[in-house]
Amino acid sequence: MSEEPHLKIDKNLEIRNRLLDRIESGEWNTGDKLPGARLLAREVGCCFTHLQSVIESLVQQGILLSIPRNGTFVRENWQKRLIQKSFLLYHGCSPATLRQELAPLIQDNPALWITTKSQRGIYEIQVSHYLFGHHEEYMDLTPVFNRLFPDTQLFFTSQLDAFRIDGKLYGIPLFFSPRIVAFNRKIFEANKVPVPRRNWSWQEFMECIWALRQRLPAEKVLGFDSRLFWFFTFAARFGGKILDPSLEDPVCLDSPEMLRALDSILELRDILGPTPDAPSHGCEPALRIITRQELYRSHCNGLSEELCAVELPLPAGGNDVNVPGVELLCIRQECANQELAEQLVKSVLSEKFQNHLGNLKTGIPIRKDAADRSLNPANPLDALFRQEMDKPIAMYNSFSIKIYNLLSHAILHICTTPRPEAMALMHDLAGTIRFLLRISYEKDFVI
Repeated sequence: MSEEPHLKIDKNLEIRNRLLDRIESGEWNTGDKLPGARLLAREVGCCFTHLQSVIESLVQQGILLSIPRNGTFVRENWQKRLIQKSFLLYHGCSPATLRQELAPLIQDNPALWITTKSQRGIYEIQVSHYLFGHHEEYMDLTPVFNRLFPDTQLFFTSQLDAFRIDGKLYGIPLFFSPRIVAFNRKIFEANKVPVPRRNWSWQEFMECIWALRQRLPAEKVLGFDSRLFWFFTFAARFGGKILDPSLEDPVCLDSPEMLRALDSILELRDILGPTPDAPSHGCEPALRIITRQELYRSHCNGLSEELCAVELPLPAGGNDVNVPGVELLCIRQECANQELAEQLVKSVLSEKFQNHLGNLKTGIPIRKDAADRSLNPANPLDALFRQEMDKPIAMYNSFSIKIYNLLSHAILHICTTPRPEAMALMHDLAGTIRFLLRISYEKDFVI
């Protein structure tokens, strides 16, 4: 597919982005007064008329506050404003790292204002668990995708289909990764604990946790995480599901498989004892549940020779499935520039950009040819990721924002509750969701 000419950036937009960069960087903080317009025009290198027009526009958008005869100030809570042509980078990753990963995309779309401090952007890089809880805020990208890429065989279609809700595609994956268990061989050897073996069972995993916990504090063993996506990473391996629309009773939270998963995950929590929801910064735990992008970003200077990996533990009678970590392009409903939206979709899925991601060797690009470039079969870690990406995908999407957010808060609470009470709460949660689904069917109540 031939490359289109870059979209040109007009002078006012260039000035706007430069002013916003100074606010974002903290050079001008909330309440700060901007230099006088004529002085600022000289600093920026533009004429007074252009600068004044940009300032008036930012005042109208709620970024700046103009007080007659007093000056122009940075407005409080400017981060909450939704700015056209703003591109929000995922908050969970280092901005410098993401800028490197997205460099060709940013260069080819100079009209974008890149932000990490805004709460929302017109264009966003998001992760799957955020999208599932907010999907109705974003555009359906199906028409754009179908028009630009009629040959879907270029891509890992199962990864795309995971973000179709009621037939609408709410996010375009840039890259993805199965989850694996990374472990530090040096820590195991120092504490005389046998290293994990390939294809290990849940029982072997728990024995490993127990042996490490006798010698190490919890945060140096494994960071327990109470969030829904982490919980479901394990629950899916037990055969647990949240909803199964093919069943007469679609709610599966209180199924034997899910209850067994919950009991086992809480047992893991209790063995670990008091532990933060994630390993402390600067603390290398013995074990980590991790994606390829998280692994490579956390070892940007090269992977440690002591770092090895195995599959997620598989319970007896469980399902050998994987819950991938995905980073996606999402475009908000408020987007006023369809041309730029289409250009971005085309850019993120282009051979040029996907090969760039493949060369960086972080996540696995969504284009198959770029993924082949990214994975080195001679590297044991890459070979493991390649093996795991072929496994069936398990997802925790509930297809309803209200139900998803209820689930997220409930699982967070359940995973911090004593085991007998937690099991009862899971039954209550299942009953609550059944009730919500029933009244939505009977009363045409939108959930």
